[in-house]
Amino acid sequence: MKKLTLTALALLVMTTTALTFRGVNASQISTADSNNATKAAYRDGLFVGKLAATSGNPREVSTGRWISKEDRASYETGYQKAYGDVIASRNTR
Repeated sequence: MKKLTLTALALLVMTTTALTFRGVNASQISTADSNNATKAAYRDGLFVGKLAATSGNPREVSTGRWISKEDRASYETGYQKAYGDVIASRNTR
């Protein structure tokens, strides 16, 4: 009986924790980010923008590897967001 109680308690704690973290992550994503989150160009822009900002490179967006206008715009949006986030976090320290 003691093992059953401990197992049930552990399951309850893990479920509550999972639901709590899931709610936090979903609430932190803005509408614009959720629309772009599945786009490879946007995610690439986030990566390169963060890399450029942490390396101290100037804010220069190069969208040449993306063919469509939509992909280029998504890439630039991701780049600008990540670059700005890194610079803002640096300025608040």
